[in-house]
Amino acid sequence: MRRNDLKASDDFDGRLRNRFDDVEQSDWNPRVFRLPEAEKPGNTYMHWRGEYYVQEESAAVPVDILNPQPGESVLDLCAAPGGKTSQIAARTGNRGELVANDSSRNRLSSLQVNSYRTGAAAATTCRDGRDFAGRDRFDKVLVDAPCTGEGDRLRRGEGAADPENSEGLARLQYRLLEAAARLVNPSGAVVYSTCTLSPHENEAVVDRAIEETELELAAPETRVPHDTGLEGFEGQGFDLEAGKLVRVTPRHLDSGVIFCARLE
Repeated sequence: MRRNDLKASDDFDGRLRNRFDDVEQSDWNPRVFRLPEAEKPGNTYMHWRGEYYVQEESAAVPVDILNPQPGESVLDLCAAPGGKTSQIAARTGNRGELVANDSSRNRLSSLQVNSYRTGAAAATTCRDGRDFAGRDRFDKVLVDAPCTGEGDRLRRGEGAADPENSEGLARLQYRLLEAAARLVNPSGAVVYSTCTLSPHENEAVVDRAIEETELELAAPETRVPHDTGLEGFEGQGFDLEAGKLVRVTPRHLDSGVIFCARLE
């Protein structure tokens, strides 16, 4: 779970430990707490009030790397169900502009409900992220792209994703990242993230963006334990600085898979 600084009281940590047994605070992000699997953190008054958001620990990584600041304009391009939107709002203290977009009308309601519960002051829009209008509009853009979710698949024992599905998603992911390159201002930053291990959806997408847009890889400032990126895969070399990429797996955190790239 993640403490929501927009709603959490000063004695949050103590009340959380009184409510749950064996609470463990993350050593890389003080807002993140781990609970035993048997606990049900979604069934509490603290959760109903929006004092915390139930999520995988690894889901806190992309916004940590984005590092939004008070007063900045931020776009969450693929925002539903709203966990990262609420995290951005908490990091900025609701000071600045926050736009939360999703292409699915069916998922928009969950985004709006979670924004309301957590107190995130976000303007919600429903547009195809590839065609989001504007140029040089935002200081920060988060592209938490749709993906094959290989991390979850492997944990369920389902094996790797279908290569054709992965390659099809990679085309969509690149178009979303291409849109972000257009939408971010010249001094701003984009974070691209997925919850998959597939190099087709990770390094290959970032490699193409570096080649075809004005974005360049930037070193991420994060304390999360991680591996760096791949320099190549199945005979394909990537012309990028793989050491600036972040790959988080269950080997690093008892959590899901996350891939992140910060581009400026």
